[in-house]
Amino acid sequence: MGTKKIPKTLDGNFVLIILIITTLMMVTHSHGFQLEIRNELSGRYRKLVYKCWSRDNDLGWRENWPDQHKDWSFAMSLFHTYFHCNFRTGYGRVDNQLVASWKMKEQCGDRSKCTWVVKKDGLYLRHWKTIFFSNKYGNERWDEYVPHDVLQKAWS
Repeated sequence: MGTKKIPKTLDGNFVLIILIITTLMMVTHSHGFQLEIRNELSGRYRKLVYKCWSRDNDLGWRENWPDQHKDWSFAMSLFHTYFHCNFRTGYGRVDNQLVASWKMKEQCGDRSKCTWVVKKDGLYLRHWKTIFFSNKYGNERWDEYVPHDVLQKAWS
């Protein structure tokens, strides 16, 4: 009397499916992520002009001089967070470069931040290598990270 049942066609899994989808949506939208653009240009043409955007956000055109950087924080979604950027320098340009996505988190080295470095010969993704030190007892411990830049695109 007065009790409602879940339709038999779903075999009682309806509530479980809704719970899983809701949890997945909450988890994928709660991961904070940071994107950083660094100008490390040298030589005659040292100004960097760039524009970054995602499906939901247009971060607009910006410019940096050497040793300047800009970073943004945002929530990373498993389904649709893709940040692209156009880069312009006196040495050339790179258009529509994918700079942040869920799949790239491993490539960035630090799971919460992707650092892109602009140099005279192109656009680099900065990876962080761990240096291991041994103490007098032979135990290894890490206390320092060293940047290792990998060229992603040469200027065109």
